[in-house]
Amino acid sequence: MNTRTTVILMLLVAVLGGLILGIERYFPSAQELREIKRGPARFEKEKITRIEVLNSENTPLTLVRDGVSWQIEAPFQDLADPQKVAALILTLDGVEWVERIHREEFDDNEWQKTGLDKPRHKVRLFAGDSVVHESWFGAPAVIENNYYMGVPGSPGEEPAWYLSKSEAPLVLQIPTATWRDPKLLRLPAEVITGITLTQASGQIVLIRENEHSPWSLEKPLRTRGSKERITELLSTLLNIEVTEAKDAPSSNGNGGAAKSNASAPSADEIKIIIDSKPRGKSYELTLKKPADEKQTNTTAIAAWRKPVFTVAAKNLASLWVQPNNLRDHLLAQIDGERLEFLTISSKAHPEVSLRNEGGSWYLLRHGNWDPANGERVARALGALNTHEILQFTADTAADLMPYGLDAPFQTVTWTPSREKPVKLMFGHNAESTQFFAKYEHEPFIYRIDASLLPSLPTDGIKWKGLGALRFTTFALRRISLALGANTPIILNYNPVSAEWKATRGGRDVSEEIDRVKADQLAGNLAKFTVQDWAVDRSAALEALKTPFLTIQIVLGEPGRTDGPVREVEILFSPTQPNATTAFYFGQVKGDPDIFYMTRNGLLQIAGSD
Repeated sequence: MNTRTTVILMLLVAVLGGLILGIERYFPSAQELREIKRGPARFEKEKITRIEVLNSENTPLTLVRDGVSWQIEAPFQDLADPQKVAALILTLDGVEWVERIHREEFDDNEWQKTGLDKPRHKVRLFAGDSVVHESWFGAPAVIENNYYMGVPGSPGEEPAWYLSKSEAPLVLQIPTATWRDPKLLRLPAEVITGITLTQASGQIVLIRENEHSPWSLEKPLRTRGSKERITELLSTLLNIEVTEAKDAPSSNGNGGAAKSNASAPSADEIKIIIDSKPRGKSYELTLKKPADEKQTNTTAIAAWRKPVFTVAAKNLASLWVQPNNLRDHLLAQIDGERLEFLTISSKAHPEVSLRNEGGSWYLLRHGNWDPANGERVARALGALNTHEILQFTADTAADLMPYGLDAPFQTVTWTPSREKPVKLMFGHNAESTQFFAKYEHEPFIYRIDASLLPSLPTDGIKWKGLGALRFTTFALRRISLALGANTPIILNYNPVSAEWKATRGGRDVSEEIDRVKADQLAGNLAKFTVQDWAVDRSAALEALKTPFLTIQIVLGEPGRTDGPVREVEILFSPTQPNATTAFYFGQVKGDPDIFYMTRNGLLQIAGSD
């Protein structure tokens, strides 16, 4: 190889090497590829305690977490919108690298277009005193949600530049003023345990132990609060929106708890204090009364926030409320699932005693605890719980005679589990034209509608369970049906083989019976349910001396054909002698109570043979 060839080859190698080096600078290295795939360093979102943002005009936005809330520290001081703060943290944590870029790849004009020569936003996130994230955002790229971005290095190191995918710049572009919390009071309703409303005319105090406890009106009188109306009041308070803020000198430097102001509000103002036992804080705000009920804007001062606000909300005028508007307008608040006993006393009948055992109600009658009519108990409790008080007649009454409450004609007493009995007394005026109610240990007298009383019958028979007879068909041995004085048909049943045999007047008529109907008859009698119980027994007892239908049932030990047996006899007669009536009297022999049975129900039984 001559000298000329050698020189040419060396020149070719140099040129090729230069080309390789020149091209390589425009392709990411293996390390950069791994870095892009790995993405930016992640941080624990819930541990962020401080956010510092600096825009291209060097205007700061500083957010600091104070317990459960975020505060704006600069450029003004106020509560921050927690939703915007959460969105910023979430979008910063979701940054993705698209590719690594280098300053030397751009000329000065192109680099200026990236916005990285003067970043639009510089962001730092702190967990305590440690910086856990720092990034600079430049201009948007041509692809949607792609931005030029820088990550500062250690002191003395050049920043790393990237084309990134992120929605954080969209959040950072939100005007600084709108980072204020738009809610005047941001508090979950369930943590509120007290409300104090102070007007020039007086003060209303509402309290509850916790979110599961009922509201009580403590001032100006002690009584039950209306759950629905207090919930409406809270809804109005918690939905007051800030529309404008004027910075004013701070009247509170305690970082969240309201500073009490002993001075009474003026005639057109209301001072509201919200207490929260779970938070251990109180929040005080003062609102100016709207000019009329239709106006939705007013001014407000919140003691835990520095500015004076213009606020908006529906039903603002409803905050200027009277005590009676917040009283419970329902006669009772009874939790039926927690009741153990229910007692009804009256001048007309013996006391009715009902007991709850595992969700089933029992009636004390003739010395025995028999199954009670659970549906009637539920209806009675529902009637008490939904009955609207017509009028708060008196808050104190030294003389109960005008209301008939000195000697109540009826009382209802209920005993919740592990609590003292609650007695509700009923009376009426001398003309029996107005009816009143009063709790034994409360001074208040309520005027009520007499339509409530039929739901609380005083005769114990009305509370008796409608299941007049219950047995299992495995215990059935025989059914005998006799219409009037006619010869009865006797149906013998074998519980082991489930076979029927029938006789009439000693003659075997097994082939004539419909076994499906016989099974239906047995099923109907096994769960024999009456329409209602009769209060007046005299006419029924006379009618049942000549029954229209007599049914005799023989029962033994379930699943056996031998052993001892017992007989049950049921009698039926029309409510009018020798007539086809819509209802029939009935009686299980040996039971002193008389029941009603519909004609259709009776035909279903009698027509089964």
